[in-house]
Amino acid sequence: MGRERPTLHEGPDPGRGAFAPLFLALVALAAGCSAPPISPLPRQPIVPPTWLPAVPATHDALSGVLGALAGAGSRSSRDGVRQDMFAGALAAMAHFGPSSTPELFPPDSHVLAYLVDAHVAWSIALGEARRFRRLDVAALRKVPFPLDRRTSTLEGLAGEIARRAPWEPRLALFLNPGWKGGPPLPLTALEGHSLDWQLAVHAALCGRTPGFWEVDRERRVLKVSAFTDSLWGLPIDWPARARRLLELVPPPTRLLETVQATCGPSLQRCTVMSVGIDEARLFEARPRR
Repeated sequence: MGRERPTLHEGPDPGRGAFAPLFLALVALAAGCSAPPISPLPRQPIVPPTWLPAVPATHDALSGVLGALAGAGSRSSRDGVRQDMFAGALAAMAHFGPSSTPELFPPDSHVLAYLVDAHVAWSIALGEARRFRRLDVAALRKVPFPLDRRTSTLEGLAGEIARRAPWEPRLALFLNPGWKGGPPLPLTALEGHSLDWQLAVHAALCGRTPGFWEVDRERRVLKVSAFTDSLWGLPIDWPARARRLLELVPPPTRLLETVQATCGPSLQRCTVMSVGIDEARLFEARPRR
């Protein structure tokens, strides 16, 4: 039979020849020590880093910008340091994403969060860009920008999100491209691991926004923001559509009780209509630094 294949650290057999007694003595001495022997080789991880699961991407810079906007309005996002962080976030998103780095987005929820955050971030960036200050929001939706090592638009992102999640109309509430009368911006960036919770929180915020829901008790008319026309996955006809919207995007408790008392549990006693939104720009071009 041939000689066995040597291992990585195999050398001469220390049990043979004149060195055997010395070797045995060293082994006995080592056995009596509590500390492990020191290897001359550098310590290696048990699992190579390239085999470890990738950590899902986060958007802390975007959350910082959204927090500032919620606290002090659109001008608060113009702080120089925050602008630099935001620009860095946009640059990073241009070079990674579900298509170019799928290992960062194992579940679908992380893909949806990335796409929604990209839409939110670029809605702000395009709205504040001086070169586009003369464009209305409808035109801004068609402006191309770099994302995930390709080119995208706000219009394209909205369509992709709807195709990926046809069962979740509340995602559309995050996709205000910059209309003053559209849904409010989210308070923080969307994260895949908390997607369901954030959907509910933001829907409640939208339902509490003045003008999103209104009821005329004397005329028995229930009014809802026309932005809801863009929500997918809902019944086409009123009042069935309004009943579903009341479940997904509820108004404040007192207003909801007034709606139910005025219109009935199935809204059968009211006329339901959508009310147009203010399509003026939410963001202004940033001043030169």
